Amino acid sequence: MAGRQKRSEQTVERLVVAAAEEFAQHGYTRATLADISRHAGVTKGALFFHFSTKDEIAAAVLERSRETMERAALRLEAAGGPYLQIIVDLTYVLGWLLREDEFVRASVRIARERDEDGPQVRRDDPPDFYRQWLGRLGGLLDQARRAGELGRSVPQASARTPVTAAVTGLETLTWLGVPAAQCDAWLADLWELTLPGLASRDGLRGVRTAPPGHGDG
Repeated sequence: MAGRQKRSEQTVERLVVAAAEEFAQHGYTRATLADISRHAGVTKGALFFHFSTKDEIAAAVLERSRETMERAALRLEAAGGPYLQIIVDLTYVLGWLLREDEFVRASVRIARERDEDGPQVRRDDPPDFYRQWLGRLGGLLDQARRAGELGRSVPQASARTPVTAAVTGLETLTWLGVPAAQCDAWLADLWELTLPGLASRDGLRGVRTAPPGHGDG
């Protein structure tokens, strides 16, 4: 029984990885269940045993993308420091993930190509790429405000403008194939320009706008 369960878990893992790679490389719309099963090296019957529709396996991919984001955010939070620094560093992590992580790349294609008004999106599905990242960064902004790191006169909606620009801008630059160094330079410029208008005097002190590892200490 234990061996059968382990094989089942391994099959699910192969299918979810294959789905992420198919979605990331060929798009959510063009990828088929036949493509995914062939990529995973399993029969279509095995696929349908675990996932009855493409949207079900897309939900599994979105959940893996969300878990990746959460792990990155929790690692940065555990390291300590101002919330604004965590936000800045998490956007640099996002740039890396958009280039290197198939689950995050797939979640972008799902968000771009799946019709969210259609019946295929279930109420309990994980949020898509944009809601995942904007929601997490927005939550960190709320914590920064409570910690006194944001200027008192900065409205809540305005505080979210730079993080929205960071998420959508990085996604677009990656989509266009802009090299990593140029993406990092763009992001550093974005934070250099916007943080002074976002942070309180104390909140701005000591926040690095360059990528992690550049100019620390």
